[in-house]
Amino acid sequence: MSGFPALAQEAPLSSPILAPEAPISGPILGPVGPGQPINSPLGPPATLPPQNMAPQNPAAPATPGSPDAGVRVSPEKARAYAVETAIPQRVPVRPDDPHSAMWEVDPRVAFARAQREQRPLLLLFTADWNAKCLKLSEEVFSTKSFNDFVKENVVICYLNFPRNQTDAHPLFRDWKERFGVMGYPNLLVFDPEGHVVREITGYSTGKPVTYFNQLKEIVLPVVAATEERKAGLRKKGFRDWKNREGVPLFAAFVRWGGELLTLRGVNGDNWTVELGALSDEDQTLVRSFPQVGEVK
Repeated sequence: MSGFPALAQEAPLSSPILAPEAPISGPILGPVGPGQPINSPLGPPATLPPQNMAPQNPAAPATPGSPDAGVRVSPEKARAYAVETAIPQRVPVRPDDPHSAMWEVDPRVAFARAQREQRPLLLLFTADWNAKCLKLSEEVFSTKSFNDFVKENVVICYLNFPRNQTDAHPLFRDWKERFGVMGYPNLLVFDPEGHVVREITGYSTGKPVTYFNQLKEIVLPVVAATEERKAGLRKKGFRDWKNREGVPLFAAFVRWGGELLTLRGVNGDNWTVELGALSDEDQTLVRSFPQVGEVK
């Protein structure tokens, strides 16, 4: 699923489109299914050791914590991938489902998607050498129920840490330190704007239903609150814009001219999009509006 390739934080319409921060480089491994990793390089080979970043096995409900309520993702990090210039590497929850939900493997991409699509984000800190993590992946995160829930409600991302923390990608270490994650598995739930809502730590093997129910109890109120907010914003001109692959961007129309248009996200940021990147339906809608300079 690709993003809006020409989308960028607004610059003057005569300026070049800004390119987002480069993706994580180095080979990164992710599972096709439980215990079946595949090589998913995110960029050219680097000196970093390979990391199997696949979430492994769902863990049973653990004691929910509540990280510092003031902790959130910085605007710079959340917007670093507000748009995707190329299709990033993703790992399917269920490879046998052609429309499977996808695990993001770069948190910057994940936070940008969550904000763009106005969905909660699940950020999993996991380790393929940890027995609890393996069980959590097998018993929860590889199930059809989880796959269906994700497709309808959330964006998901996992960070897989090696046994030796110094071998972890610096970006991963930064996120782990920022949110005070001490062990694995640890699942942080964020609202679409990057604020921590709750966390679930650990997993009790053999209790996937308890864990999944706990997860839904945390996520569904966030989904409901987000939908209520979106309903109010729709009255102010916001809507779901889509590109040719059907990837949504919840935003309001600002203006258009030539082959570019400007949309405003819910956080107030303006983004410049190539008209040709939109779906045919959205292109028709835009062309029904007067261009910049046509209104006297």
